[in-house]
Amino acid sequence: MAVFRQIYTSFWTDPKVQEEWTPEDKFFFILLLSNPQTTQIGVYQVTKKQLAFWMGYSEESIRALMDRFINHHKCIKYNPDTREIAIKNWGKYNLTKGGKPIVDLLNKELKEVKDIELIKYVIPSIEKSDIRKIFEDYYEMARNSDSYDTSTIRERIVPRYGDNNNKNNNKNNNKNNNNNKDDSVVVDKIKQYFDLESKDIEKIVDVFIHTGRGIDYLEEKLRLVKNTDGVKSITGYLIKALEEDYKPIQSKFNKNKFHNFNETFGQYTDEELKNMATRGQLEESKFG
Repeated sequence: MAVFRQIYTSFWTDPKVQEEWTPEDKFFFILLLSNPQTTQIGVYQVTKKQLAFWMGYSEESIRALMDRFINHHKCIKYNPDTREIAIKNWGKYNLTKGGKPIVDLLNKELKEVKDIELIKYVIPSIEKSDIRKIFEDYYEMARNSDSYDTSTIRERIVPRYGDNNNKNNNKNNNKNNNNNKDDSVVVDKIKQYFDLESKDIEKIVDVFIHTGRGIDYLEEKLRLVKNTDGVKSITGYLIKALEEDYKPIQSKFNKNKFHNFNETFGQYTDEELKNMATRGQLEESKFG
């Protein structure tokens, strides 16, 4: 999650912004530049629902703003399948410094991008040549990689910039094979509990992978959803459970039914219980 983002004061003096942008346009773009989902590379995942919540707008209004920025202002791109957004001129204002920490961060964030065409979209705005080369190399390696498949939303493994290419390609091929095996295990585990459509399973797999947890964590959430009554959307509830680490809540009724019995009667001796029972029978005979 981003801690802070820089917004240049020249944004407010830009003639196009002053003359063509509405107040909603300005508010929306400032949000796109500074929300908690933003990354150093200018490509990040965000949902329309999140944007609507932050702005206090309806999702319909957000869709209209998205369309305006994509087709009229032409300063963003959005992939509705991967829910990733790219800011066209991000590199011009935010990718101006280098150094190992920055390069390491860029490498980390680039390999998390699912739609690599969004990486290509931000490259022209990067003026610093060494940083631009990192983006170009990543894009070319990802585009030419056998593991890249535009029909899937699964996470790709991309070699780190500056490492030995042949060595990394071998490692990444092994990683991809392992990832495919891991994905199969995850898919099989989900199918053990629910009969879902492939697109829903892919969404769940993607969210689970990003949690960085083990298969036991997934099974815990699968059991939780399975044992929860009144779930309208299994996929939605399971994704929420994975993201926010929902915990099973033991039924208070079931717990108290026996737990309270032991607590109540465990404090008396056998003789006292016998006397209580006798008194109860006598009381009952009075009203019988």
